[in-house]
Amino acid sequence: MGSSDSKLNFRKAVIQLTTKTQPVEATEDVFWDQFWADTTITVQDVFALVPAAEIRAVREESPSNLATLCYKAVEKLVQGAESGCPTEREKQVVLNCTHILTRILPYIFEDQDWRGFFWSTVPGAGHAGVSGDGAWSENYV
Repeated sequence: MGSSDSKLNFRKAVIQLTTKTQPVEATEDVFWDQFWADTTITVQDVFALVPAAEIRAVREESPSNLATLCYKAVEKLVQGAESGCPTEREKQVVLNCTHILTRILPYIFEDQDWRGFFWSTVPGAGHAGVSGDGAWSENYV
């Protein structure tokens, strides 16, 4: 896949995230993998393809989608830490997750109620990292 195709696909994933009116389930890995599966996306691309206005819009209009994006990125980081990232592809996934979190976290902390964001329900998540009541565990903050 060419670099311009991968950037276009990444941008489409961002647009889908910002325009979905229903929460995207954490179990929809095909959707979430669009954010970190590409090995040609750089940190500069992430900053260019994820505008601040869209991050703020998702934060205000669909906070569960933003929470799930954070959750899934942290989940991938944990998997990378546990596996030791033996392949270049796994290393790139960890880097992409780090780039995405670096881009979106400052906008989460702009909100006065940022603590509530991290204890919000993550749609479809029912495994490690989420407590029985659907809130993020303290290990993820």
